[in-house]
Amino acid sequence: MVQNQDANKDWFYALSSISAVYLICDNSNGKQYIGSAYGNKGGLWKRWTDYVYTKHGGNKQLKTIYEQNENQHLNFTFSILLILPKGMSSEEVCRYENLYKEKLGSRVYGLNSN
Repeated sequence: MVQNQDANKDWFYALSSISAVYLICDNSNGKQYIGSAYGNKGGLWKRWTDYVYTKHGGNKQLKTIYEQNENQHLNFTFSILLILPKGMSSEEVCRYENLYKEKLGSRVYGLNSN
């Protein structure tokens, strides 16, 4: 569990030390959301922790899904698409994120609005 950093010490250190482009797949319908984690405040661990606590991570379409069904997040699978250095600028990370959105069609067929 994300909440217990001691029990997941290896994952906590590994995911806290990277920036990344990630995929959330809704296994109930195959729709995908592509996001990124960057900056110096906890890396990918912090970003994914946001999803654990909010069930939507602040994403517009995931919020709508959550409002319609508070348990829909139980169908989500999280995957890392690309590991990047933690010191990489947010602009560079977002360029990679946008590349994956284009390649996988997550704006047209998925859960990305931007």
